[in-house]
Amino acid sequence: MLFERALRSVLDQSFDAIEVVVVVDGSSDEHLVAYHELETRYTRSNFQYLVHQPNGHGQSYSMNCGVRASSGQYLCFLDDDDSWTDNHYLERAHRSITSCAQAVDMHYSNQKAFFADGTAQTDLVWLEDLIPQTAEFPANENDTFVVDAEFMMRSGGFGHLNCSIFRREFYLDIQGMDESIRYENDRDVFIRSVDGAGTILFSTHYVSRHNIPDSAKKENMSTVASDTDKKLFQIRVYDKGISNSTQPAVLAHCRKGKVYELKHLTQILAARGDYTRAAHYAREALLNGFNPRWLGYTVYICTKSLLS
Repeated sequence: MLFERALRSVLDQSFDAIEVVVVVDGSSDEHLVAYHELETRYTRSNFQYLVHQPNGHGQSYSMNCGVRASSGQYLCFLDDDDSWTDNHYLERAHRSITSCAQAVDMHYSNQKAFFADGTAQTDLVWLEDLIPQTAEFPANENDTFVVDAEFMMRSGGFGHLNCSIFRREFYLDIQGMDESIRYENDRDVFIRSVDGAGTILFSTHYVSRHNIPDSAKKENMSTVASDTDKKLFQIRVYDKGISNSTQPAVLAHCRKGKVYELKHLTQILAARGDYTRAAHYAREALLNGFNPRWLGYTVYICTKSLLS
């Protein structure tokens, strides 16, 4: 059971000054039996059961419930189908945070991702491209570096929740996870945390294993939404960043990200032959990020729209 492996990876940490909150997001009766059995075995964990809903309450709501049920100064998250692979993760993070001269708002690390067949993902998804760029920043403790928003926005990926540690008061200041977002909510909180953080630590360690959901199964937030719904959520996340970001690097990142998602949505719709909607998003992408090649493609899509 993936959840039990995730829970064990937390309880097996060498740093034991922790409280463990498990939020069960409204599971069906058959699964509740298994959770109750695990609750009797893992008594160090505080199980919180949400009322069952057909589509669940969403990751953001569940995460925020876990925060409200906790009392620690720093907050860590772990998806139920993933696991921490470094038993000294929290111990090293604690030393790094407490040795820093300033109050640390955010601590980011890295993880490796694997497909359902066990094959490792090699595409850039997280923050691994930042590791070679740390030399210009002051070293802290345990291969962590004191960095800034401009550095974090150099990455072509983002910081996953499995590898993000928030100072509790800072998490509450940025209003936690956005409960209205069901997909890319982790990217949304990453953007807001980088934009608002005073002191950021970046660790070069890989601390987690992320299991990429099987695309053939419609049972989680990564697979239940359609391709177009996913793009609309992603565009919304970047629109939030454009509207609210105060750091120039974060604002530029969100503008670039929005254009990319608009173009991708255009191509998805065009592949379906829905040229009228594709033309709408093609024009919006052109207005937000002009380049001659996309101008030509937009003219082509608009022409197809008129002809259809």
